[in-house]
Amino acid sequence: MGQIEKYTKISYTFALILILIGIFMVAFQEQYQALGTGFINAGSIIIFVTFVKARRYRNGPVKDERTIKIGAYGLSYSWLITFILISLLFWVDEFQIIQLTIRQVLAILMVTMLVTAKGIQWYLFRKGDVE
Repeated sequence: MGQIEKYTKISYTFALILILIGIFMVAFQEQYQALGTGFINAGSIIIFVTFVKARRYRNGPVKDERTIKIGAYGLSYSWLITFILISLLFWVDEFQIIQLTIRQVLAILMVTMLVTAKGIQWYLFRKGDVE
């Protein structure tokens, strides 16, 4: 069994377990209905993402020098942008411009890291190559 098939099988199994736990919580535990709905949604999302990835990478992911180089550059630029954002958040807190909670700061950093990494990689793929 190849790596893609193993990933697909594990993901579908995990998603099914999440959905079953969610259904059980919604049906039998009144105080946990919102959490059960969250489990059902998470399982459904995992099934959808796994299905899309399995169709896209039927023959395996494309890994050549260009894609590896673009991936590394995209993550490097994302790290740099996140580091600059951390510095800016430090000064915002130091001068008490905005009062942010830890949860807000972590959410800002996580979204920034994900969006910049994928956005820069998308831009570099469309551009063609990294110089």
